Formats: sequence, C-alpha cells, structure tokens
Amino acid sequence: MNLKLNSSTDHIKGVGEKYSRALKKHNILTVFDLLLNFPAFYIDFNNIDNNIEISKKKVYKTEIKKVKLTRNFKKRLSTLRVHANIYEKNKLNSNSKPKCYDIQILIFNKPYLFDLLKKNGNVYFFGNIENSNGYLQVNNPMIFNTIENGNVMPVYTKISTIKSGFLRKIFKNIFGSLDDNFENLPEQIVNKYSFRNIVETLKNIHFPEIYNENTFYNNKKRFIYEEFLFFQIELQFVRRYFKKNIRINNYTINNKLRESIKQSLRFDLTSDQINVYEEVVNDLKSTQTMQRLLQGDVGSGKTVVSFLTLLIAKINGFQGAFLVPTEILANQHFLNAKAFFKNIEIEIITGSTPNNKKREIKERLKKGEIDIIFGTHSILNENIEFKNLSMIIIDEQQRFGVSQRAALFYKGKSVDLLVTTATPIPRTMLLTLYNDLKVSKIINKPKGRKSIITKIVDTGKRDSFYKWLKTKIEKGEKTYIVLPLIEKSDFFSQLHSIEEDSEYFKEIFKPSQIGIISGKTPNIEKARILNKFINGDIKVLLSTTVIEVGIDVKDAIMIVIENADRYGLSQLHQLRGRVGRSSFQSYCYIIPSQQVTENGKKRLKIISSTNDGFKIAEMDLRIRGGGMISGFEQSGYLDFKIADTKRDYEIFKLAKIDAEQILKNPSLQNNYITNNISLLKEKIKKINFS
Repeated sequence: MNLKLNSSTDHIKGVGEKYSRALKKHNILTVFDLLLNFPAFYIDFNNIDNNIEISKKKVYKTEIKKVKLTRNFKKRLSTLRVHANIYEKNKLNSNSKPKCYDIQILIFNKPYLFDLLKKNGNVYFFGNIENSNGYLQVNNPMIFNTIENGNVMPVYTKISTIKSGFLRKIFKNIFGSLDDNFENLPEQIVNKYSFRNIVETLKNIHFPEIYNENTFYNNKKRFIYEEFLFFQIELQFVRRYFKKNIRINNYTINNKLRESIKQSLRFDLTSDQINVYEEVVNDLKSTQTMQRLLQGDVGSGKTVVSFLTLLIAKINGFQGAFLVPTEILANQHFLNAKAFFKNIEIEIITGSTPNNKKREIKERLKKGEIDIIFGTHSILNENIEFKNLSMIIIDEQQRFGVSQRAALFYKGKSVDLLVTTATPIPRTMLLTLYNDLKVSKIINKPKGRKSIITKIVDTGKRDSFYKWLKTKIEKGEKTYIVLPLIEKSDFFSQLHSIEEDSEYFKEIFKPSQIGIISGKTPNIEKARILNKFINGDIKVLLSTTVIEVGIDVKDAIMIVIENADRYGLSQLHQLRGRVGRSSFQSYCYIIPSQQVTENGKKRLKIISSTNDGFKIAEMDLRIRGGGMISGFEQSGYLDFKIADTKRDYEIFKLAKIDAEQILKNPSLQNNYITNNISLLKEKIKKINFS
C-alpha cells in the first residue's frame, strides 16, 4: 500500500495498536505529523578518526578487553565496567603505528548489554571522553556492535514509549512506501525561495547520505517557513476581526468604583502600576475596544492591575473572564481573587471541575449570576455562554494560540482585551508579533521586595551543597529543586532526572519533607502536593519546569536549578521568579552540567549578575543560537513545533511580509490556503456568541 502524507499513522508498517495510541496522545495523527519529528542529532559513521578529543561527543571504534557487571538489587542499580583500547592514528603520518589508549566505559542500568560486549571484540560507541583523575573515562555512551545500513544514523528523541531505534525503523518503512506530490505552499513561494518537493526534503532530513549542519538547516528552512507563514496568515486574518470592533460597552469611572478599589487594596500601588491602570482607563474611555499587552517582570504586580481591570467591568454591570494556561495557575489566581474581591460572585472552571459543578457554573454564567470566571481552556468550551461578557484577561498570553484568543473574544459583544505576560519580550519581537496591541510595562516591584541573590554552585561541590541545604531545611525553610527531565535519558546521560535523582534526595532530606511533581503528575495530585508545600507540611518541592508559572508560595525563599546551563535565559529568569515574592531575602542556586558550552557559560554569568528581566530578554535574543540538543532552550514565546522565533527571526520576517501579500491578493493563494481561510471563517462564525 502506497502511503500519502495525510495517511493515518495506523497504516504505517510497524505501528501497531500500542504505538498508535502513544502517537495519538502526542497529537500525531498522520504520516506528515510523524515526519515532522526531526532527528535530535546524527551519528556520522563516515568520519571515525579515533583521535581522542576530551569533552567532545563523537564516534569511536574500540577493542573490548574486559567486561564486569555489578548489581545493587536493593537500589535496583547496575553498572557495567568495560575496559577497552582505542587506537589513535597519527594525523601527520598515516603509515606510523597507531597509538593505543586505555579507556574505561561505565554503563548504568543496562545489564542486557553484558552479553553483547562480552561476545564482540570490537564495538563503536558515541559519547564524551573525560579525563577522570588521570584516566580516560566515558559514561553511558550509545553502543553499536555494527554500523547500520547508511553511514549517517539519525537519533530521535523518544515519543512516549517509542524509542529512537524503533522510530528509525518506522521512518524507513514510511519512505519505503511514501508516494505523494502534495504541495501546501503557493507556486510563487516555492520558486521564490527555491524550495524542493516536501517528500524529497523530508527524506534528506531523516536519512541524509552525507551529514552537513548547513545542509540540514537549509532543508529544515522549508518547514520553518511553513510554520511561520501559516501562523501569520491565521494571526493577521483574526486581527482584522479584532480591529473591526467599535466600543459597545461603556464604562463609568466614578466614586463608587474608586471606593471599591480602596476597599480591595491593602497596600499602595507602585508608580508603574498606577501608570498602567491609567492607560487601561483611557483605553476604556476610547471609541475602540481595548487591545493591550501588559508586560511585567516576575513578581512585579501584574495580577493586581488585572484584578482592578475586572473590577471596572463588575462595577459597571458586566462580566469578566480570566484565562490561564494551567490548572495550578488558575487555582493560584482564584485563591488570590477570593481575598481581593469583596461581595463579588467569582468562580473557577477547569478540566478537573466535576461535571455537575460545571453544569451549575454554565447555567449561572448564562444568567449573569457569576461576575468573574477564572479558568483554563475549559472557558473556551462552546457550550459556555455569558450574559454580558465585556472584559477578558489572558494571562501568559504566549501560551495560547490565535484561535484560542479569538474563541474567548467572541463570547461577548465587542469585548475589551488585556493580555499579560511575565516573559519579557524583546522590542524586535514586540514589533513583529504584537504590533496591533498597545503595550504597557511594569518594571518596578512592590515596596519591600528584595532582589534575588543568584549564586553558581560548583558542580564538584554538589553533594556538600545539598548537605548544607539540609541544615536550612531543618531550620524550617522551604526550597524548590528543579530538574530538567522526568525520566533518565540514554542520550543525555549527564542531565538529572526525577526518576534517577529522587532516591538521592530522599537520602539527604527526610522522605516526609519532599513532594514531587512533574508534567505527568495528575492535576488533583499536583494540587494536593502544592497545598502541602504552601502549608509547610513538606519543605522541599522536587519538580520539572512545570513550576515555571503559577506557583506563588510567599515563604519559599530558595530555588535550586540543576543543569542550569541547558536552559534559555528567559526560562531561567522565570524559574527564579518562583522565589522573591515577599519581603524575605530570597536565593537562587544554579548548578551547571559537567560540560558547559561557551554560550552556556555566558548565560550563567548573565543570570547571576542581573535581575532585570527585560535586559535578560534582550541578551537572550543576542547570544542564543539554534538551541541545545535537549530542547530545553527551545521554549520560545510561541509554541512552534520546528521553528524558533529567536533563532529563525529573519525567516519569520519574510513569512510575515508574504502572509500580508497573500491575504491582500487572493490570486496568490493556492487551494490549500484558500481552504484553510474558509475553515477559519467558519470557525470564527461558530464561536461568535455576539
């Protein structure tokens, strides 16, 4: 059977029922969806020189001398110790006898490799050789007993339970039967940028005959451009709808409102908060609906301004909605709102809200009995109707798609919109992404807040650092510990994971003092653990970057970030913002990886020298390259699958200009684009509850 790009993944040879379910969970439904999961990196067997380069990941051919397996059944750990020789050729004299180096290979928790290594005199490995106390050693390399067909081997990040090796087989099966000449870009675009056929380009990405970094990126450019172009077409199309809205909802700013504000506030606003509030008021007095972006550094007080904006709507007899990306953040805002809003009906609706409660909330919203609703994507449900929605706040704007923003916008009549972000956006990005929005900034932090002290912890002193941290915990203090991975990774062996390190931390701290959360933790369990952390029942919150937004624990004054060099500056700054949320002095401790790139060193130096998020964002844009292989630096301002708005900014600008021309001139549109625009029109009609 010939496969097409739009064929279901169920039709791919090697994808059974189990893997089909796994792919669907990751929203991978078609052959094309799967093929857009590009290799994380390549192993080039064409260039095996065996010349030892310390701390550089490369392929070596080795001669096995001795293999020893040790096990610790109590801790469920195993270690393979392999003694091998590497023969290094003389670069200047190829006829001279190769120099022999003794090397120790350590492989953890893979006892099944024992027989393979015992039986084979020679194996290839891919990894970093390090100088350990005068001995050459490599930890957890990838092992190959033969070179597979094709001398350039793609290595993939696993998808759920589907590991790299099996993904490679699946991709080979796809290209063995893929026959499709589908084209989604207009002909003039293909010619303008000399793009090749989609299938041919994908094959060259997954199975190049010769690996070259520039060639790989040039092949990726086609798909980077596609993502940007279709994003811009949708974005600009929806913006036209936003701009058509003339003010219908009129607001009166009177003494009643001023008295409500006075009662709600238990502190003085900063000068920046006052300025932004006045800008919002002026917007609400204008003839056009408000379209404003509020940038505020972590802990600067954006939420208070958002609450005051919702209060204006309530006092004038309207309803308000506060949309956030995660349940944790929704619950956090709702708790703060209950303390802020007096004698005002507020509610929360999320994915875990019981069905009977959801039905009750929907009915009350429709009748106008709820003044302000907080929630996640559940608010976007088409069954939810409002009586007189006039004000929408979207928090962490960059985490929502254009269609989602439109969906909520059209649940009212000509609503006013305030979108906020704690991720400082460089000016160049603002001009491109948000040029239809007025922009406000809050820079000054509330009175009494102290700058967070950031310290770099020497990797070699990690154990002693945590012993010191234990003494602080025993005195009653709280800390976050952030690890980059949930599960251990064969490809990124030096990165810490919750799976591998949880036992380590339980030996340092009391198990009863530790709570663990990640993206895999059910929402109810997350809320339970977080409440225990807030209440002080647990003192150490061990997590992944799931705590990046939405956690506001006033007396948590320490955060530790492991493998800190693997994150982008903006994400490091966001994580650091989990502390420093009260008048207590707070600390951020960053622990680098064992091998740190030059850019990684620059980022650590910057994050430890400044707390200014806007300065950090500009520096991040300036120094950041294509992103680390692990993907931790790939957290841009928008959720693109392949493209990166920082790395690929020049392509982004081209796509923006092309999208404008395509929308202005329908003759430039092909059937694919015309159909997508028609679907978007229908979607907007369906979600327009005005």
